[in-house]
Formats: sequence, structure tokens, C-alpha cells
Amino acid sequence: MNHRLLGLAILLVQGTGAAIAAAPVSTPVAARAPAALRPPAAKPSLIDFDSEVRPLLSEDCFKCHGFDPKNRMAGLRLDTPEGATAKLPSGGVAITSGRASASELVSRISDSGPLHMPPAASGKKLSSSQVALLRRWVEQGAHYAQHWAFVPPVRPAIPHVKRDAWARTPVDRFVLARLEREGLAPSPEADRAALLRRLCFDLTGLPPTPAEVEAFQSDTGPNAYEKQVDRLLASPHYGERMVLGWLDLARYADTHGFHIDSQREMWPWRDWVIRAFNRNLPYDQFTVEQLAGDLLPGATLDQKIATGFNRNHPINFEGGAIPEEYAAAYIFDRIDTTATTFMGLTMRCAQCHDHKYDPISQRDFYRFFAFFHNVPENGLDGQKGNAAPFIKAPTPEQTAQLTALQARVAEQERLVAARAQVAAPLQASWEPTALAHLDEDTNLSQGLLARFALNEGAGAILHEAGHRLPDAELKGNALWSSGRGAPALSLDGAASAEIGASIHFERSDRFSYGAWVYPTGPEAMAVISRMDDAAAFQGWDCYLSNGMVFAHLISRWETNAIRVNTKMPIEMNKWTHLLVTYDGSSKAHGVHIYVNGKSADLDYTHDSLSGSIVANKPVVIGRRSSGAVFKGMLQDVRIYGRELGASEATRLSGLGAIRDILNLTREKRSAEQKQALAAYFLETRDSEYGRLNTSLTDVRKQMSDMDASIPTSMVMEEMAKPRDTFVLVRGQYDKPGEKVTAALPEFLPGLDAAPKAALNRLDLAKWLVSPRHPLTARVEVNRLWQMLYGQGIVKSAENFGLQGDRPSHPELLDWLATAFMRTGWDIKAMLRLLVTSSVYRQSSKASSALLERDPENRLLARAPRFRLPAEFVHDQALAVSGLLVDQVGGPSVKPYQPAGLWEELAFGGGFSAQSYTQDHGDK
Repeated sequence: MNHRLLGLAILLVQGTGAAIAAAPVSTPVAARAPAALRPPAAKPSLIDFDSEVRPLLSEDCFKCHGFDPKNRMAGLRLDTPEGATAKLPSGGVAITSGRASASELVSRISDSGPLHMPPAASGKKLSSSQVALLRRWVEQGAHYAQHWAFVPPVRPAIPHVKRDAWARTPVDRFVLARLEREGLAPSPEADRAALLRRLCFDLTGLPPTPAEVEAFQSDTGPNAYEKQVDRLLASPHYGERMVLGWLDLARYADTHGFHIDSQREMWPWRDWVIRAFNRNLPYDQFTVEQLAGDLLPGATLDQKIATGFNRNHPINFEGGAIPEEYAAAYIFDRIDTTATTFMGLTMRCAQCHDHKYDPISQRDFYRFFAFFHNVPENGLDGQKGNAAPFIKAPTPEQTAQLTALQARVAEQERLVAARAQVAAPLQASWEPTALAHLDEDTNLSQGLLARFALNEGAGAILHEAGHRLPDAELKGNALWSSGRGAPALSLDGAASAEIGASIHFERSDRFSYGAWVYPTGPEAMAVISRMDDAAAFQGWDCYLSNGMVFAHLISRWETNAIRVNTKMPIEMNKWTHLLVTYDGSSKAHGVHIYVNGKSADLDYTHDSLSGSIVANKPVVIGRRSSGAVFKGMLQDVRIYGRELGASEATRLSGLGAIRDILNLTREKRSAEQKQALAAYFLETRDSEYGRLNTSLTDVRKQMSDMDASIPTSMVMEEMAKPRDTFVLVRGQYDKPGEKVTAALPEFLPGLDAAPKAALNRLDLAKWLVSPRHPLTARVEVNRLWQMLYGQGIVKSAENFGLQGDRPSHPELLDWLATAFMRTGWDIKAMLRLLVTSSVYRQSSKASSALLERDPENRLLARAPRFRLPAEFVHDQALAVSGLLVDQVGGPSVKPYQPAGLWEELAFGGGFSAQSYTQDHGDK
């Protein structure tokens, strides 16, 4: 061995070490392939790099001499011609084009000594025929070519075949041409009962009924089979069958997957997918809406629900977990799901380092990561159902009911307003005698659930109106001080009063609560609350901070809550009456805070209440949590099971505002005073107004209850300000490296139009369904083929990369991919083409000779035989036992009609490859 080759050998041996020792034992590619698919032992023609050479290099060489520079040994790169022909650190050259004798690659794979490649420790070994193949390839010029799946598909010519009469569709000609080259013949057509059973399972997931079998067998018309295909494609069960594989791709589940594995509601997204399949939503639109429906102009509710595709990942809320770690994990999951589903690529291999086989750098991975990094979600969430962001997803029936209730509310509001106008003259006649009878009008005991005067001394501190709450008790060291004309409860921050859990409100209830307060400092303090601060602050309260009065109604802070606060502070060391009222609307504007009987101007900081506000804690006076204790004096705490009106708030404050207003002439009354007096009159003196207002309250509660019953669905949203994205060193969430922005993988064709300044998910989705994209159409038609035949034309349906299987019928795959795009991404048309082919209609019976020649049925000389999915077994058992309940029922809204182009190409009379080429060309 010359010195130059010896130097290269030393570098190679030194550069492998543990990496090679740890490499798994692997069988050579050709030895693993079925006999029917193995390349011939010798080819006099030019060797094809992509189909013959690259699989050998990828299997046996690329791990140490491929795309990933961090794991590249001896400075040798064999996945590119530049790398293979470059001068090595040792001074040698791995491949010298046209000269095998001068190529050290050939020397090393031919050597039988300790420097032989692949190293013995790797467990890999090239056969003599593979060594000869590589030698001939180098002699022929060592021509490289791009990986077949990374080149946009070009529509091939439809081959001519000897058995022209057997071919019904272009699919048949591609398959038959391969069979004729292999010296095989297709199988006879299956009998009608077996064929219909196969078709029903493939298109609806259900077996045919005896009546359907009988009808098909007795139909002697020329299009009897095609009529069955169209009937099944129009069935509502078609969408149910098609969704099964898609749910697996989207990792759909009804629980969050981690820790307690709590429940989630994602069935609205599942139902959207079923509807999309049934209405034959084009696959390009189907893709765009699931990846970026929320970013479409004027996005509809359905388009937003569709984005749940990338929210089906597991979600954690375990207390010891790290939020930042799981926030990154969710995005890793989205990348994996998106890349596998739409491109058939193992992109997640580049999370920690450059991909070892495919040309995907770690930088590419995190630029892809940036597309999904702007979702306003929490790393730890989901303890109480769906994790933010989510939206309400009403069913059509619920939408109709809500619309009807909204109309009833509007009509009732109109009647209430009209009655207020009619009552104006009655108020005018009442005012002259109102002062004399004012005290008789007070009805502030109506709806009173509890009253704690807190002015009777320690012996009766927790007496309430009418009776004593059985579980009410004083906590801590309470003192008594001089209050408003009577002793007042004085709290030092360590004392409070618990009055039990018998009083509870839901967000659809109307209620009010308040007290006289004498705060002694600006710190945060709770006047009254029923709040579970250990459960995301669920509940309600009245709360002071820096003198501002806050009211909270919370299901989960702060994504599902109402918070309002006064714009002006109350005075410290002074008695003030506070009252919070709520109208059951689940809206922030339904909350009012009255300060000394007057409605305060409020700031509305949170207004997204949709969940329960019932807390697993008692009602407490003078405390909410250890950090929110009241310091000062309290008197006259009241809780009402109704919404008090403005005039009642005024009367309750004890300031006699109504009396003061009545003492003024009409001309001197302000607009606010006139409004308060009118409200008082209507609420206390006009029974018809009271009846109408009660009806309005009832219908509002019905609407609130209906709204509360509407399911939610997790969706994608975009943050107003994008997050910064960094390459994560070794994929660790807490080790940011280079800053990157959203971009597409460099080895694939770019956007159809010039990119804008900042790309988003909508750009990504449109790129995936661009005609220039080499993978999306191929991956989907391969998946449809796999659904019908048990395995795809590309057997590794999830991996179209260098380590994936090559297609058994590459021209057929490209013809289907281009036809899929040409027909507007029509899924039903593609399935109709496939199931009406002669290939599909074959019998599944096979001779022992055929089974030995093609055990996996890759050549398709017969129909496939594979086990039914679990869901089909389940439904078949129910169907044959008569227990299957059809909850859909009836035909689909729009009967399926094949697209004109397909009808012309595949199903019309007189089809031939020649006429097809003449009419439509071979572009």
C-alpha cells in the first residue's frame, strides 16, 4: 500500500472508534430487499446513482461520511460529488472519476485487511456484487444525482402493454408493464361478493349488508361496479373511515397523555375532519386549513377549529415539570407531525444535530421550529380540560339554539325598555307623595342569602338574617372597636370569619355581595371571597389594593376570568360602603361596583369567562389567601342571590340618595340622579316592569346555561409579537445558541413567489401544496395506496428520505402525484381511480409459486391480503350481530360525481395511452 493510501487508512481508523463500535449490525440493502425487487446482478447500461448507488452508500457509509459534519470521519464526505472528489487531509482522493484504480474508496471496499471498509466493528458488509457495482459506477464517471423524492415529480408517459384489454385505467398500465417485464400475469377478477366486501371496508370501514350484496350480484349493467363505488363515496360513513388514518397521523386523543392524563375536548376537530372528507375538501385546502386556518383572511370558525391538527400533542401539568422544557417539547412534536404527515421526512432527527442521512441541518430544524413558536400557550396547562389557546366550538344545533335565545333576549330587552318609557308618566305622578312613603318601599330582604351585621359583640358575631349558618365560625383573634354607631369587627390580618360552603354561585347566576369597610392601609386585602387559590384562583371576591376596589370572577386565572376595578381609590381610615353586583352574563360589563351607593367608573382588564366559578373552599370574610388578609374594620356583610339594582345599592349604602334626589326640583337633578330615581321607581313601584325584567333575567340565564354547555376545541393562534427563536444546543431547551427566524429547508424548492420579510405558518402551508414541492402530493397518494393495498408504493410511508424505501413503481407514483395536483387535489377522484382499476379488482388468491416469487405482493400480480384495522373488527362484530347503531344515517347531502377530467381519462370508453397523450400531452 502506498504512503498516501496508508495515511488515509490511518485517518479513517482513528476517526471511527466508538461510533463504529456502537453501530448496529445491519444486513446489506440488496440482501434485505424481496427477490422480486432486487437489482439484477449486472447491468451493461449506465448505472443509476439514485436507485443503485445511493442506497448502498446511505446504508453503509453515510453515518460516518455523510451530511452531518460533527460526526463525519476522516474529513470524508460521500453524499455529494464535491465531497467525494475533494482532496482529503491525508492527501488522497476517495473517488477519481472514471478511474477506479486511483480511487481510494474502491481500494478500501476491496481490501481484505484491517483497513477494509465498512469496518468489521460496524457489522456492515458489502457483497461482492455491490463492490463490483460501485467499481463500475466509478469507472463510468461516478455520476451523482439528487435523491428521487427531492425532485419535483414529472408526469411520465403511460406505458404500452401487451394485454391492452385488461387495462381499465392508467394505473393498470403502469402495473401491467412491470408484470410483463417480470414475466408475470395479473390474477383474475375477484367474485362479486368478495369485491363488494373489499370495497365497502376500504371506503366506509363497514361490511356490506346482505341486501347490498344481493343487489350488486343481480345488477347486470355495464357500470354496476362503478355505481357501488359512487354510492360508497357518497356515504356519510366514508368520512368516518377516512378519518381513522388521519387521527393516527395527528396523534389524536381524548386525554392529555401526561401524569394524571386528564381529559380534553378535541372531538370538534375530529368532526371537522370527517366533514372535510365527506364534502371532499381539496387536499391542498385541507392542508392549509389544518396548518394555518386561523391566518386565512376572514377565518371562519371551522377554519380555526381545523388548526387543532397541531394541538393534539400530549400536554403536561405535573407540578414538578419545567414549563419551558415542555413548551419546547410541544413544538418538537409539531415539527415531527408536520414533516412526517405532509413530507414523509424524519425531520426531528435534526433536533440535536445535523441529520445523518437527509440534507437537513440543525439550523434548518430550528428555522422550521420558528413557524410554530408563536402560539400563546403555556408549557404546563390542561389541568382543567383544554389548554389555551382554545375556542368555543358549538354544534350546528347549539348555534341555532343560541341564535334563537339571542333573539328572545333582544325582544325582551325591547319590551323592558318600552315599559320604562310607558312608566315615565306614572313616575311623575308618584314623585309628589314619594317622600312620605319612601321607607315603606324598601325591599332589601328579598333574595338575601346571608347577612352578618358584625355589630353585636363577640357573643353573636356570626348571626345572620333569620338564622345562623351551621358551619360559620370565627378564625383567629378578633377584636371589637367603635364602628358606625355600634361595635365593629376589627381584623389585624390574622383573623377572619368562615361562613361555610352552603352559598355558591355559578357564572350564569345573578348575585350581589358587599359590606361596610374601614381599611387601614393600602396593601392588598380581601373583603369577602370564595376563592380557591390552589386551583388557579377559581371563585369570586371583593378585593382592595392601593385603595382600588377589585372584583374577580374566575374559572382559571388568567385565561378564563373576569376582573374589573375602580378607576379611583377609596379613602383609607374611613368608612365606605362597597357593593359588587353581577348579572350572570359572563361578561365583564355585567359586573358593577357601587361605592357609597354610586356606580363607580371601572377598568375592564379581563373579560374571557367561560368555565365554572364554583370553588372548593368556603365563603370567607376578611381573607382570600395568606397574602390577601383584611386589616381594619368590617360591618354589615351581605350576600344576595340576585343582582341588586342601582337604586337598591343607593338605599343599601344608607346615604339616602333617593331622599336627597326627591328633595331636589326636577330642574336641579343631574342626569345621573334622574337615572337613579327612574331605576328606583321601576324596581320598587312598577309591577309590570318587574315581571318583564324577571322574564329577561330568565331568558338571559337560559342563554348563559346554553353557552356554558358549548364544547371548546384547542386551536393554533399567532402572537402579536413573535417570540425569538434560537438553535438549541444538543436540543436542550435551556441552551440557546444562534438566533434564527422562520425559513424553509434549503434543500427543497422555495416559495412560488418572493418571500416577504417574515414568514408565518400560512406561508409554510402554501409552500407545502405548491406544485413545485416534490413531496406533498407523492406522500399523500402513497398513503391512499397504502390504505387500499396494505403498503404504499413507497413501503416506508413515513420516510421518503435517503433511508426510506424506494418506490416499487416510481413512474406510477409520479403519474399519480401529478394527476392528483392536476385534478385540484381531489381525494375522492383519486380513490375512485384506484378502486375502479383492474389491479384493485383482482382476486387475492395466489399460487405457491407467486407467493415465493413475490411474498409481499410488491409487484401486484394479485389483490392484497392484510388484517383489518381494530376499528373495523369492532364494527364488523357489531354489524353481523345486529348491534351496530347508525348514528349518522341517510345519504350525504351532495351525491358524489367524479370530476370531468377523471371521467374522461379513466372511466370513459375508448381510453388508450395514445389518445391520452395526444389529448393532454406528457407534461
